[in-house]
Amino acid sequence: MIGILLAVDDGLLQVIPGMDAERAIDGPRMTAVDYRDGLAVAAAPGEGIWVHDDGNWEQRWTGDPSSARVGPDGAIWIGTHGAQLHVSRDRGLSWEEMEGLQNVIKHRKMVVPVGHKTPYIAGVVFPKEGELIGIAGGGAWHTRDDGRSWLEHSDGLDPMIHQLQEHPEKPDRLFATADSGVYRSDDGGFSWIQSLGGLDRSWGGSIAVLPGTPDVLLLTVARHAPGVEGALFRSPNGGVTWTRIMLGDPPPSASDSDRGAGGDEWERMPCVTRLWDTEDTAFASAGDTIWASHDKGKNWMPLATGLPPANAIVAAL
Repeated sequence: MIGILLAVDDGLLQVIPGMDAERAIDGPRMTAVDYRDGLAVAAAPGEGIWVHDDGNWEQRWTGDPSSARVGPDGAIWIGTHGAQLHVSRDRGLSWEEMEGLQNVIKHRKMVVPVGHKTPYIAGVVFPKEGELIGIAGGGAWHTRDDGRSWLEHSDGLDPMIHQLQEHPEKPDRLFATADSGVYRSDDGGFSWIQSLGGLDRSWGGSIAVLPGTPDVLLLTVARHAPGVEGALFRSPNGGVTWTRIMLGDPPPSASDSDRGAGGDEWERMPCVTRLWDTEDTAFASAGDTIWASHDKGKNWMPLATGLPPANAIVAAL
């Protein structure tokens, strides 16, 4: 059991319910973490990539990652600041660069995100065919030939992408968060529709997709960049409407932290994730607390408190 992984400003925390948090990686600021089918990966900008293999975390790539994903076939995909894309098909022991992407960067005018020196890869998702990447400042791009050629798939999408997420059961249903909110595609990324109904802020963060008819979506959103004044929202209808979530009851005093720092507003934007192989279990990191829901985000209970704010969360229980 790997547990719940929190990417924080001074490393990576591993939390197993009922036990004290342990520091899995100490030191570098972690901003991305992912897990699928026994394989976990964590990214630290300017430092590199760590892979959890055979019960241990090992650094298996050095560089400046901006995103990290584990694909359906077990391949590890790394996006970088500077918009390079690397893939490993042997659990991080060797890497290949998708060199064709550089032609996109050279010939397509892109906007540099505020606070960054270059556009960067914000995420990778896996539609029915090929791979689709989001470039912060450059929109979404799709390849069917292992990165030799790329086609832009950004119709209706804000090019300032923050994160991408695919549907766990319907590979051509994709979601993106961006400067201007959250977007949905039902055709593998060819076209996108913005979803804002009920949101009182628009700087998009993380999104969790709980499959069903209709899908339930959990979304973190902030009022200001980069993730300032954040809240957690729920959509029971696949993104048509949104309602802000109250996590537990606020403690009667600031010193009473046993029940977690409940509420519906945080100075730093929360993070949310779906338990990778379930339809109804989700976890959120808000303030100093991890919260758990076992009914698709309707009700939440504190799972662990006294933790540092997280930049990303993933659950592997």
